[in-house]
Amino acid sequence: MKEHIFDFHGIGCRITFTGNHGWRLQSLQDGVFTDFGAGQTLAVDLHEAPYTAVEEITAETDGGKTVLTAPDGSKAVIGGDTIEILKPSGSRAAMLDGLMREEDRISVSGVFSPDERIYGTGERFDHLNRRGEITEIFAIDQWCCWEGNSYVPIPIMLSSGGHGWFVNRFEQCRFDLDSKGDGRYTLSVLGHAPMDLYVFATDKLSDVLYGYSVISGFSPEPAEWLYGTQVCRYAPDFSTPEGILDMAEQMEKNDFPWEAVIVEGWDTYDPDKVEALAGVSKILAKKGKRVMMYHFTGKMPKNAVSSFGAKPDYFVRRAEDGSSLIPETHSYNPADNMTGDNVRCHEYLDITDPEALKWWQNTVWGPLTEKAGVRGSKIDFCELFPENIPLTFHDGRSESGAHHWYPTLYSALMYRYYSSLPGGGMNFSRGGGIGAQRYPFLWAGDQLREWFFLRVILRGVLSAGLSGLPFMSFDMAAYRPAKNQETDPEPEVFTRGLEFGCFSANIQTHGKVMRPYDFDEPVKRLYRIYSHMHDAMRPYLAEQGKVSCETGLPLMRALALYDSKDENCLDIDDEYMLGDGLLVAPVLDMGEKRDVYLPSGSWKELFTGKSLEGGRWLRDYVCPMEMIPVFVCAGTESETLKKVIEAIRPMLDELMKK
Repeated sequence: MKEHIFDFHGIGCRITFTGNHGWRLQSLQDGVFTDFGAGQTLAVDLHEAPYTAVEEITAETDGGKTVLTAPDGSKAVIGGDTIEILKPSGSRAAMLDGLMREEDRISVSGVFSPDERIYGTGERFDHLNRRGEITEIFAIDQWCCWEGNSYVPIPIMLSSGGHGWFVNRFEQCRFDLDSKGDGRYTLSVLGHAPMDLYVFATDKLSDVLYGYSVISGFSPEPAEWLYGTQVCRYAPDFSTPEGILDMAEQMEKNDFPWEAVIVEGWDTYDPDKVEALAGVSKILAKKGKRVMMYHFTGKMPKNAVSSFGAKPDYFVRRAEDGSSLIPETHSYNPADNMTGDNVRCHEYLDITDPEALKWWQNTVWGPLTEKAGVRGSKIDFCELFPENIPLTFHDGRSESGAHHWYPTLYSALMYRYYSSLPGGGMNFSRGGGIGAQRYPFLWAGDQLREWFFLRVILRGVLSAGLSGLPFMSFDMAAYRPAKNQETDPEPEVFTRGLEFGCFSANIQTHGKVMRPYDFDEPVKRLYRIYSHMHDAMRPYLAEQGKVSCETGLPLMRALALYDSKDENCLDIDDEYMLGDGLLVAPVLDMGEKRDVYLPSGSWKELFTGKSLEGGRWLRDYVCPMEMIPVFVCAGTESETLKKVIEAIRPMLDELMKK
């Protein structure tokens, strides 16, 4: 058989085995079970076949319990009040003992194993292990915050035991992950959606990420130039063509490599500025550089009707009065409210209307991409689209979950548009929900250029990677100036952020902070060396990025993904693997020493080539301001990595000279 239907705590349920170690528990909704959760809906929206696979299972009765066995040997044991999911090894993946429908939510509850760490729930800035927390799965726009907020929340959890859970709904969720210390968890979907829970019965965290990616989509391979350096706004420098060209001149004068400029500071959709942008683009194209634009998620231009001929049907509308002015979600950020009103209102493109989308890409964006040569964008304010008021969409869907599905679908559609252009294209996006890896690059929002926030950024990147988001970028050394230059001197914080950024997916300079070419020569020298080193590493980053796109593994990986059996690896949030071959331990505090943990295996110091055995701590490891602790995992070097290390050897030697 392929499904087992039963009552669980008085609610009709269906359980199936979907392959890839995944058992799927669904509740009855309006008399039916639906095959379509968030992942499947997104696939259809992107004109793909949704993943609805169901494999044969066998059923037998044992002591009053129904035992379902999947082809991989995992089991679902169903009693009157419990569902126990067992791995092929026989160990427990999940014990569910509650399902409750309340007026404003449906919740499933269960029991954690002792000492089990819980990772995931999307991009998180406070810590990797979510156990002991109540975590909101709801995108919130907050500047420079690090507790409770996320630009990209994903309702997925990974256990240090190797298994995982995924709630396949776009609606706001609330996860109580043992907040009372009694070993229990409750996963709630708010609103009136059904429960759609996957339990991945495996011993490998990588299997959970793969299973999640099968359902919600694998990341497309980023354009190769996205692994380089993108220069974004240093307010107000990019508000004029002269400002952009001055930046290009300064970067060239200082021998700083870069691939693209992200234009921020002028009206993206002003038809009168297309000619000026085209002029800048042509000059930069001769230098091999690309232009990207900054824009607001799905926000219609103020002149959408008068200048671009928008039809009334192209706007999302409020169901109660038909107005196209949509207020921001109820979690809006007052600090971002430029008008002084309680809540801002915006007009949004109805991306469920094929004609509106065609108009958007051809008529609004066509002049920018075809005439001005734009090859991508930075998509901001993904967290503002509401789902707390009734809305009307072209295809008849409701606003349920729109706070997450709208920015996710919009960013994925824009990525596909840019990537279809001659020479390819790309976008960054600040937020989204389930399936956000389809863009494929996100960036970690706004932080202060302080030691503390370097740690915050790294946690955000690693937690995102543990949530199925392989490519998380960030503003190098952060976006806003430090509050106190004595405790957080910008040259030092910038330098350590530079080293960290060198060994990441890409370098993205952005913010209301000092530009690389405005520092004194000693800092500029380090920037020159490290930015060229990052450039030389691009073949390795692209090679490992391809692995991410095939497996769901992040490019920058928490050590728990390296060895989940090692207790030390489970709690470290300030080191990471960059692909399969490099261990990176960035310096995130003032000083020139830090403790480094080397997991099991044989390693070589990148700078010196010295061989070291793992499974131990390197206490007070010396790391002068010019150097970052990086170790090569012996035996895992690809030919590409070997060539990269050979190419950067002169740069490493130059840094060791000070």
